[in-house]
Amino acid sequence: MTTVFVARTIITLDPVCPRATAVAVRDGRILHVGSLEDIEGYLAGTSYQVDRTYDDAIITPGFIEAHGHLFGNGSVCAYPWVGFDDRQRPDGTIDPGCTTISAVLDRLRDEIDRAIETETTLLGFGFDPTFHDGRPLTAADLDQVSNQVGVIVMNASGHLAYANSVHMARNNITADTVVAGVMTNEDCTPNGIFHETAMSLLFTKAEITGANPKEATWNGGRLAALAGCTTMTDLAIVAVGESFETFRREASTPEFPVRVVYAPSVNDLKRLMTLDQLLERAKILRDESTDRCALGPLKWIADGSIQGFTGKLKWPGYCSGEDHGFLILDEDTVVDEVLPFHEAGFQAAIHTNGDEATEVVLRALERILIAAPRPDHCHRLEHCQLASRAHFQKMAKLGVGVNLFSNHLFYWGDTHRMKTVGPDKARRMNAAATAKDCGVTFSVHSDAPVTPVGPLFTMWCAVNRETRTGFVLGEQERLSPKDALEAVTIGAAMLLKRDQDLGTIEVGKYADFTVLGEDPLEVAHHALKDIAVLGTIVGGVHVELT
Repeated sequence: MTTVFVARTIITLDPVCPRATAVAVRDGRILHVGSLEDIEGYLAGTSYQVDRTYDDAIITPGFIEAHGHLFGNGSVCAYPWVGFDDRQRPDGTIDPGCTTISAVLDRLRDEIDRAIETETTLLGFGFDPTFHDGRPLTAADLDQVSNQVGVIVMNASGHLAYANSVHMARNNITADTVVAGVMTNEDCTPNGIFHETAMSLLFTKAEITGANPKEATWNGGRLAALAGCTTMTDLAIVAVGESFETFRREASTPEFPVRVVYAPSVNDLKRLMTLDQLLERAKILRDESTDRCALGPLKWIADGSIQGFTGKLKWPGYCSGEDHGFLILDEDTVVDEVLPFHEAGFQAAIHTNGDEATEVVLRALERILIAAPRPDHCHRLEHCQLASRAHFQKMAKLGVGVNLFSNHLFYWGDTHRMKTVGPDKARRMNAAATAKDCGVTFSVHSDAPVTPVGPLFTMWCAVNRETRTGFVLGEQERLSPKDALEAVTIGAAMLLKRDQDLGTIEVGKYADFTVLGEDPLEVAHHALKDIAVLGTIVGGVHVELT
């Protein structure tokens, strides 16, 4: 049966037919695009039905979140939320934010009885010293929550964590633990603050009170669909074990609300297997991919978080003087680790926040492409927040794409201009207009759960570039609404190497649509984030969230 979906207007992003009012779908793919009158003429003598569910709405190509963490975003729903801002839950309800450290500790105390009863570790998520009284949590703070069971709190960035004394003792973290990223008091005893790779010390003996893998996967899918996504990524998953197989099985079901593209986390997996074993594992995952759940790039992390002062910056560094930045991967390591996967036809997605990290990784990718030239590799840099015009020009020459963290402009923009990188670098952050001008394939993203998944809000950030206080960070880097819409559709599809099937509404592509209450190309720029998501359609089927 062919279904013809009718709308007030359909934004196709296909330059041959930029606007339509009807789209015909057969076998999950787009058959015709145009007016209802024309399409019914094409279909005369065949069996078809007209779906008028959204005849007064706006249909766009399905939104694609090309850098999120579906499983992680769903998982944190089971943990106490201690972030500054409110958080939406998969059922549409709201967890209120905690605006002070005192409120954070109260939220954790509300949950501690369950951890004590089950003798498990309590994990909270979303803390950020940028907003919470301007200082990090310490063991002394978390000891007020419990001296019986372990307590861990993850920073909103995912690059820092905090632990109480009981948990450190159970994991044998003492003054003798001399590891980069373990922060200490003046007497050299650990103070409960852990940066980057040092966080792994916290999870060697930590049975967490939290969600089961099936629940986490479905929570992540529902959150993505509520935001209008039809394709959601998990761009750093540990692609082995029972939890991963549950994730993959659930995401492959026809009822799952979004398509899923996942990226194995090389930084994590190389602690479990050799790179040769990981390469063979990746080949198997590639062969087992489906249209609903597919292997995407492989993910490497080269540095840390700018607001956490662990991103690697070029001179003059952080304007506050606080600097814990270091390269998790140096240039030679990037070459050694990425080259075998490049030669085997895989795509690399490499996290670089600081400009020094971006420069190092671009040099490494240039060496890789000289050693093994390969057209259409589409390697990509993730976040890449401080890239200069010279960096974007280098990306264009190398054929490297970029996924920019536009949401940072709102959430941490004021912090960046005043405390981390200073006003000049801050106004050049997430320079989407420069990326477009240099001819670099790009998208913009949420990095959920670091910030909430929401392509309309991400578009709003890229178009307006306003901070929490309304300060405009780099007016010259603003995108037009059309450029922003293309970034979360066709740009994202290109970065995932799925543009043959996704990203625009044209014949032959999957019938994946986002349905909106208003036209994102016609509303006032400031109203973009307030447009209602009325629903989604994946493969020509209405997504029902239960």
